[in-house]
Amino acid sequence: MTSAVLSNPGLLSKFRGCMIGTLIGDCLGAPFEGDELVSNRILGNYFSNLLNGGSKQIFPYTDDTCMTLSVVNSLIENKKVDAKDLAKKFVAEYFSQPKRGYGKNVVDVFQALKQSNFDDVYLPGKMQFNGSGSYGNGSAMRISPIALFGHNKSDIELKNDAVECSRITHTHPNGYNGAILQCLAVKSALNADSSKEFDPVDFISQLENKMEAFEIEATSPYFESLKKIKDIYLKGQEDITAVEIGKYLGHYVSAHKSVPTAIYSFLRGMKPLSEFECPNPFVRTIYFAISLGGDTDTIASMAGSIAGAYFGVEAIPSELQERCEIIEEVSKLADKLYGASQDVVT
Repeated sequence: MTSAVLSNPGLLSKFRGCMIGTLIGDCLGAPFEGDELVSNRILGNYFSNLLNGGSKQIFPYTDDTCMTLSVVNSLIENKKVDAKDLAKKFVAEYFSQPKRGYGKNVVDVFQALKQSNFDDVYLPGKMQFNGSGSYGNGSAMRISPIALFGHNKSDIELKNDAVECSRITHTHPNGYNGAILQCLAVKSALNADSSKEFDPVDFISQLENKMEAFEIEATSPYFESLKKIKDIYLKGQEDITAVEIGKYLGHYVSAHKSVPTAIYSFLRGMKPLSEFECPNPFVRTIYFAISLGGDTDTIASMAGSIAGAYFGVEAIPSELQERCEIIEEVSKLADKLYGASQDVVT
């Protein structure tokens, strides 16, 4: 089993790590989706079999990966965030593979987009939930390519790109603000030096300050959740259980109840877990994210994208990569996305 690398990986390695981490979290988390509580014994055996070669099963990806790869392909082709092209790619991907676990509400958006011939790509999303828009985590789960492509952009520019990508399906502030936070977390991990000692309080504080500026609505669930995470570390309560974290931060399909949880899972993976002995922090991140139960594939996918962006692909065991569908395609797309990002002048 591959252990965490000690040297700081190069940017291409981090691109690959982020994209492959996204896929692994999705594929490995999907079998547990909807479980209110995941047994440590069952999950420990699951990971042990994967890491020791006892399992040869190839795990399929879900809508999380479908939409993420649509974003990647659009960025590679257009060298920018193009909302109309994104909408067309989302719709084409859905109708080519409708049984990847898409939720009913986003399917309604896709059908409306197709029927309208993409006349106004934001209108169907605006009509969701009696005009209030969706605050699910579907826009946050696909946002990591925006962070990779825009790693040299300012936070304001990245925020605008995240919102533009999100509003096709998620127009509620809690929906697109979740995508903004996830995007900023991936960018921070990507630009961090993993060969130096990691400071979780500093990592969270930086995100907290940015969300305080961006989350301008009357309520600020992301800013408040980041404060909660920081308090865990300031009070020395890092051994809080997965059950307690699920209650404290959430583990649901709503973005404000899953994006902060994914970020915490990344932080939790930095240190050994009492319930699962493993020297690899990337593996610990995915393990903890799945152990939370609830929306396991999406939370693990978002956590995996942050951890992969931080540690690079060398830290991801080949035993896990080989168990995921389309792993080679995702790796190649990561390389193409890296190349496209180098062509952009900011």
